[in-house]
Amino acid sequence: MLNAILIDDEANAREKLAFMLEQHCATSVKLVAQARNVEEGLEAIRAQRPDLIFLDVEMPGESGFDLLRRLGKADLDVIFTTAHDHYAIKAIKFAAVDYLLKPIDMDQLREAVARVLEKRRSSITDSRIDQLVESTRQGAGVTSLSVPSQDGFVRVKLADIVWCEAERYFTIFHLVGGKELVATRSLGDFEELLAGSGFVRIHHGHLVGTEHIVRYIKGAGGQVVMSDGKTLDVSRRKKDELMERMGR
Repeated sequence: MLNAILIDDEANAREKLAFMLEQHCATSVKLVAQARNVEEGLEAIRAQRPDLIFLDVEMPGESGFDLLRRLGKADLDVIFTTAHDHYAIKAIKFAAVDYLLKPIDMDQLREAVARVLEKRRSSITDSRIDQLVESTRQGAGVTSLSVPSQDGFVRVKLADIVWCEAERYFTIFHLVGGKELVATRSLGDFEELLAGSGFVRIHHGHLVGTEHIVRYIKGAGGQVVMSDGKTLDVSRRKKDELMERMGR
């Protein structure tokens, strides 16, 4: 059973989520406190020592990210709730932390809770919250990615990602030094997540780090030679985007 705290400035949102938890997650989640803002949330966390918090991103005064910064190290899991699919979601996705878009979908809520339970059962060491806090500091750029694998998460520096390869529903990361990492998400997910971070999709099966392209070979679509020595095909329809990204 997970002891949980719900932190949201909107009373209606708190009531709805509390009802959903009671109706559909009663065997796995016990709501021990609710809070309207960061200050109340911190007090409740320190008093109750919860396993899980449902945390609104945008609240008057201080945000959910501010709460995490003030909280510091804590042995708890976070599921963000937000009505806005904007820049904050990208930071959350980079850290592979769960989030729920309002209005909250019942099935997505159950899935998020199930992931927290599974992580706690497997005792996965989790640095994702630390990464999220760091990446959302004012003026800070995202420099690393928590990659979901079959037995947990692996923290990877963006600069170490040479190229990524689609393998059905999985993605193979080819890293500096010849290392490989199998991620349990699709290449399309990572294409969206890494947009604007120095990566470009050159083929339905390949996403590459532009800083690791050492040579372009002309052709219908052409080919690129990567810093690890691998030669990859470029599709015709992706050629123009690649040239633009390379400043050609």
